[in-house]
Amino acid sequence: MPNTIKTNTLTELIAVRFAEAASYLVNGSKKYFAGQLEGKRNGQTYKFVVRDTGEAVNSLAIGGGDKVSVVEREVSLTLDPWHIGVKTNAIESVTDLNWDKEIAQPNSQKLVNAVTRKAVQGDLGKCGTAFVGEGFLPLSRASAHLASVTSEKLYGFIDPNIEAVLTSNGQQFVPVGAPPMYKTGLLGEFHGAEYRAQRFFEQVNVSADCVTGLTGATGASSSAYTDNSNGTATLKLSFSAAAAAFTIPRGMVIWVDGCYACDCVGDVTGNLHAFVVLADVSVASSATTASVSVRAVDMTANSGTREVAKAGGGTIATTDFNSAKIAIPAAGIYFAGVVRAEGAFEFETLEKLDAEGADYEKGSVNGVTIHKNKLVDLGTMENTTRFDIVSLAGIVEPRAVAYVLIK
Repeated sequence: MPNTIKTNTLTELIAVRFAEAASYLVNGSKKYFAGQLEGKRNGQTYKFVVRDTGEAVNSLAIGGGDKVSVVEREVSLTLDPWHIGVKTNAIESVTDLNWDKEIAQPNSQKLVNAVTRKAVQGDLGKCGTAFVGEGFLPLSRASAHLASVTSEKLYGFIDPNIEAVLTSNGQQFVPVGAPPMYKTGLLGEFHGAEYRAQRFFEQVNVSADCVTGLTGATGASSSAYTDNSNGTATLKLSFSAAAAAFTIPRGMVIWVDGCYACDCVGDVTGNLHAFVVLADVSVASSATTASVSVRAVDMTANSGTREVAKAGGGTIATTDFNSAKIAIPAAGIYFAGVVRAEGAFEFETLEKLDAEGADYEKGSVNGVTIHKNKLVDLGTMENTTRFDIVSLAGIVEPRAVAYVLIK
């Protein structure tokens, strides 16, 4: 969309301010489900279809064991309704207020903060790989991995503290040109990815006691390795009796020996799959086991939807993880971020909104649609103006997302 606003209405100002601040949502996203949204209800969770791929066979003949049926993988996303209201005097002229400064900026900032915070925190763990360390190395490895599995443009979103850490080490991103309207939070480029600041990532504190307690830990029976699963699951760990109580923190990465990430068509890569802890787990002293919540993965045999595999490409069975060694990051306080391919994320807003009996209009800017409903109370002579956004947002292809932790 051209960087011009033909009519400077209140609704469009809200939309443009939202679009400016919504970098995590609007940059590097695709509208996968646009044709499937019509008739859907606000606040409901729906399953959408992402196409599978076939299986390559080194043969001229089609055998009975060939995979010839293409599977449709289901992805669940919620059509989220959000709103914010403001009251103004009904007889007050528009010229009496600085609409941009007093209405558009603060209200759109409130809206985008709420929507973005939920999207960022809800996407935790929806990644195929994770890279942990200091400086630019995790970012370099993340973009190198993604560039090897997709030709799509790469986008990075990182805690602003990561830039501060890099700057203190004398490192910086390469400046990138961008239209003024959409450059908010743009940090620059590095290793083929365009980076923006995103403050809603949570810090991860891996304590020394956690590292000590999980030293030598192995996997135990688990529900994390299931077929065609997009939900959460339990990863059970077994370790020597803990000398002191510790916490396995939300956002920490667990790598399982022999569990390798797959690319976007289900072929094995050279990087271990990353299981990200979805909730803090308190471990008592002398405990020998712990159960952590992680995202379940698809290990379907010979399928384009497969997310994990053995090093040689063989299909993993649940029993392969029993007694498998695990690894976790070194102790320290980490700042988080993600690098994702353009096709990994879905974001769109509802174009139509039923608003009977109200002064209704909408504004659309850069893929963001804001709906305005205004009711006039003649008794109090007040305008009650409500701004609504109904959005669908989230990771649809975890294999094209890399999680990073930097200290």
